[in-house]
Amino acid sequence: MKKSLPNNLHDEVVKIRRDLHKIPETAFKEFETSNYIKNFLKSNDIEFESDIAKTGILVELIGEKTGKNVLALRADIDGLPIQEETDLEFKSQNGNMHACGHDGHVAMMLIALKYLNLNKENIAGKLKVIFQPAEEEVGGAKAMIEQKPDFFKDFTHVFGFHIWNQIDLGKIAFNDNTVFVSADTFEIEVFGKGGHGAMPHLNTDPIFIAANLIISAQSIISRKKNPGKLGVITFGKIEAGTAANITPEVVRLTGTIRAESKETREFLIDELKNLSENFPKSFGGKGKFTKSSGTGPVINNKDFANQSYSIADEIFGNNTSIKVDPVSVADDMAEFMELAPSVYALLGGKKKNSEMHHNSKFDFDERCMSYGIEFINSLATKILN
Repeated sequence: MKKSLPNNLHDEVVKIRRDLHKIPETAFKEFETSNYIKNFLKSNDIEFESDIAKTGILVELIGEKTGKNVLALRADIDGLPIQEETDLEFKSQNGNMHACGHDGHVAMMLIALKYLNLNKENIAGKLKVIFQPAEEEVGGAKAMIEQKPDFFKDFTHVFGFHIWNQIDLGKIAFNDNTVFVSADTFEIEVFGKGGHGAMPHLNTDPIFIAANLIISAQSIISRKKNPGKLGVITFGKIEAGTAANITPEVVRLTGTIRAESKETREFLIDELKNLSENFPKSFGGKGKFTKSSGTGPVINNKDFANQSYSIADEIFGNNTSIKVDPVSVADDMAEFMELAPSVYALLGGKKKNSEMHHNSKFDFDERCMSYGIEFINSLATKILN
């Protein structure tokens, strides 16, 4: 590794990560986390705007050289409503958990920002840093953009890391296309005619209609979608009825749609909406489709990804940079990536005997954060020069 930062960097970033790991908070409730970030920024004389989308924080660092580029860096700050079951000395005790590495994301960004602030004389242009709430509910990014549109309008590059404990330590994935898929939550209401369960011929049974609709929806995936394009429709919740012998008036289905491209996302949403509204009619019922929330796929800019790939190999040695198959999870980093050429990189942090993301025994190898900080420092120096 070609180190450009102090040797005590690792101890510093680990302390911050562990402090944050003890106090995980869920979407739009990250008040203690936000205060921790603000106190760190104040102690390092870094100006910021706070209370963006309730708990978000924005930083603008202006270099002492003249430059046109504006590099945006993003770290998500929220945890998950999971009871932690690790054996870590610094485990959470509040019923929530940093089970997706966001504590590490914040720690890396704070330390990188600290050293970039100390070296503003080497920066041309602007560095903008986003500490974003509510990634896990894919709502924080949009809320920040809507509240402070002027902050987001001049980006020339957007970059972020996601610690990924299924990739080996020392490896960084820079895909030149899709990284994560889109995620849309939907609700389908199927309306029938209620009555006595022993006299179905007098009723219009919405449970029967909904059951067949669920099965038919998978034909969109198997018979209508291009089989070479990743796409998923999953029904995760069914609500209906009050008693065993009553045919209800309505069934509510809730689920998720995932897709690796904007085109496939739009296709699946349109097809499921059409099925939901028309299929029940053939049984004498009615259907209503509502998309309640969503974010697009995380798709890297090819040129910027290749540039990042080369920078990482230059710092850490050849074969550091890799590419991986798209992962069928989502991240509203996609909202920021719509604003300028962007890269979302997966930072290898595999740790023996640790479970995957969103598991109560999740953890990562903390040494990966030093790789992340070194890379961010180098990337910012190259983009803002």
